[in-house]
Amino acid sequence: MIAAALTPIIPIAFAFLLPLSSIICGYRKRLIQLYALVGTGLTLWAAVNLFEATFASSVPLIYTFGKWHAPIGIVYEVDRLSALLALLIAVLMFLIAVYSVEYLRAEEGISWYFTLYLGLEAGLLGAVLTGDAFNFFVMIEVTSITAYGLVAFYRRRRDAVAASLKYAFIGALGTTLYFLALGVFYGAFGTVNLADLSAKVHGFVFPITNVATGNIVLASGLALALAMWAFLIKAAIVPNHFWLPEAHPAAPSPISAILSGLVVNIGIYAIIRFLFTVYGTPLDGRLQTVVNTLRSVLMALGAISAIFAALTMTVQTDIKRLIAYSTIMHMGYLVMAVSLGTMFGLQAAVFHLVNHALAKALLFLAAGVVIHAAGSRNLAQLKGMGRRMPLTSFALTVGALALIGVPPFNVFFSKLALFNAFWEKSSVAAIVLVLSSAIALVAYTKVFYTVWLEKPKSEPAGNEPTVMSSVVLFLALLCLALGIIAPMIFGRFIEPTAAQVIDFFAYIHGVL
Repeated sequence: MIAAALTPIIPIAFAFLLPLSSIICGYRKRLIQLYALVGTGLTLWAAVNLFEATFASSVPLIYTFGKWHAPIGIVYEVDRLSALLALLIAVLMFLIAVYSVEYLRAEEGISWYFTLYLGLEAGLLGAVLTGDAFNFFVMIEVTSITAYGLVAFYRRRRDAVAASLKYAFIGALGTTLYFLALGVFYGAFGTVNLADLSAKVHGFVFPITNVATGNIVLASGLALALAMWAFLIKAAIVPNHFWLPEAHPAAPSPISAILSGLVVNIGIYAIIRFLFTVYGTPLDGRLQTVVNTLRSVLMALGAISAIFAALTMTVQTDIKRLIAYSTIMHMGYLVMAVSLGTMFGLQAAVFHLVNHALAKALLFLAAGVVIHAAGSRNLAQLKGMGRRMPLTSFALTVGALALIGVPPFNVFFSKLALFNAFWEKSSVAAIVLVLSSAIALVAYTKVFYTVWLEKPKSEPAGNEPTVMSSVVLFLALLCLALGIIAPMIFGRFIEPTAAQVIDFFAYIHGVL
């Protein structure tokens, strides 16, 4: 399936050619911006085609690079989860690129911004499309390195450089842990192809590599512990969360939206892929014990993250740090849902992952417009901005209400799905969801009061930035529309996606 290869290849090709193209066009901003929009637009087109093809097929789609078949060569295996997340990435990256054009109008170095931006998109897409655990490592490295550079875009600011270095150090630790996990997997199983790993875990013979030769119970315990630690770093789960509240305030607001809406999702995606596709139930008794223990640890860390982040939100005076802690809270929900190991938990996790990404991107982009106008991230400096920028402040309010879980916005329905999934297995988990949401409401109420009700520090002046306000208004309407049609979205896309993820045999058979 050529669309599987094209989707990440388009942005990486545009990224490689952008520095040279910038020289040829004399670093003309408008041409560089147009180039970036064409690159992200073509990627969106490829992702739409891939999404349509995947949902029209009853089995995962396969693309073999250089005609080298698994497990020898790298394959892209695209199931409905991969295609859904690829579409989400492509949509948001295109919209945020449009937003960035106006946001960075007065900045220098936009050729390097968009080079890293396109590279980041390629890494995100490659991570969700690949069917090879080592290639996933390569793609999260591409994602991480480009993200470090974008966080430090304002390189003359000490906080930007410090945040980027902190992010880089903890990110390097995470990828190192995952690389060690790959070594353990390969030593015991003789493969790093995900379908091959799943086959050996479930006792099937795979061509060429045949059967596992090591102690797969011991190897699985060690490798999963290392890999999950790495994925929890990427997903910003307590106690591996501290890079995220530092990176968000320092980064340009479009990059904050990507970090919270997309980059952290890669950690959740990886947990889903390993716990459901590779180590999906049923398992041998000892292996099942290893996986159940891991799920219990994940449930506890997710719950701690949700409560801790909700409480920390209430004392923030920097609006971007406040929203960053909201991300940690929602990542906690997702880890809890995935750790349930049930069909309902997986459905709720996938649904919430998509809804949270859209609403969180909306919230950060709307906050970015307000910050851009006020010249400050401090809530005290944003008094009365709602009167000055009504469209943007309306979008900011929609994003906050959606994330709190107010109907009829999209996140309400995925939170409802989460609550039902939690209540089925653990009333404590359901209470954590309700309690943390109530605490977060206090933090968002402070934002509402400051932005809308407090007296402005100065008289309204100027107009709202047209392009940026249009993007956030579109996302606000999208969050409303997806809430209205949530039952249809859940039945037509989320349920089939979760069903295919749980069917690990179809994933194995697709490669065979």
